[in-house]
Formats: sequence, structure tokens, C-alpha cells
Amino acid sequence: MAYIVYVDISAKIEDWPKDSIVAVTNGISRALRVPADVKQTAAALIEKATPPQESKPVQFTLMAMFTYLAVRPYLGEISRIVIDRDYSGEVAHRAIVRQLIKLIRRDYPKFKAAHIRIDNVADTAADILARMAYQNRVVIDGVVTLAEIQALIGE
Repeated sequence: MAYIVYVDISAKIEDWPKDSIVAVTNGISRALRVPADVKQTAAALIEKATPPQESKPVQFTLMAMFTYLAVRPYLGEISRIVIDRDYSGEVAHRAIVRQLIKLIRRDYPKFKAAHIRIDNVADTAADILARMAYQNRVVIDGVVTLAEIQALIGE
């Protein structure tokens, strides 16, 4: 069965002192905690590894990475990914989709960028799960580690 999944993040990525939660729902339900220190260190590593001419807000890259880590175990079952519109504008959307498709194609080379959409997911199960996990009202499924981020960056 192929699923259309929804992805939401609670506590904006750039809220650096706070942990974030990335939640995936719709046939699949998963919530991962991203500790504040992992976000901060990952941001510094990405900025260091990115040539100045390719520089964009680091939270776009992190959004793609956190989304990838959350959906990776289910990629064979996913037909479409809908990511919450936390960042507006064509530049943000293009950067997030470009980075996410690059990561997904490591595992699934034929996954199409057209199957990733950025849209409003407010009041969806993903939004509710992310909020509840952020408030410690549900058990999370795992924690994103710096080692996972470093592997994605190629460190």
C-alpha cells in the first residue's frame, strides 16, 4: 500500500534553545525528538560544509534532513510527502524539496520531486501528534542523533 504522509515540526527549527519534534502521520505514525544541542551543532556543521555561493538559511536544509530521517523507514510505502508550510516563499520550498529529494534518492533513485509538496497541515494528525509529543503527552518513537546528521552531511 502506498501512503500519502503528512509531516509537521513543533518548535520551529530556528528556535535553537528548544528541542523540536518531527511528526509523520497518515497510515504511518512516527514522532522523533530533535534535541536543541543536535540542532545547533548540525547547523554549524552544515554552514561550515556549505560553499558561500550555495548558502541558504540552514533551517531549510535541517527541515529536509529531519523529514528524511522521519520518513526513511517507510520510503518504500510512501507515494507522496506533504510537509507543513513552516517556511514561505518559492525559494524556501525549492530549497527544502531539492535537499529532501537528494536524500531520498540515495535509497529510492526513482522517487520524483513532484511527489513532495509543501502545504498547510494545520489541524491534521501530523500537527496534533507533533504538538502532543512536544508537550510530552505521547511517547516519542526516537531521538535524532548528531551521528545521523553527520552521516547525511557526509562528515
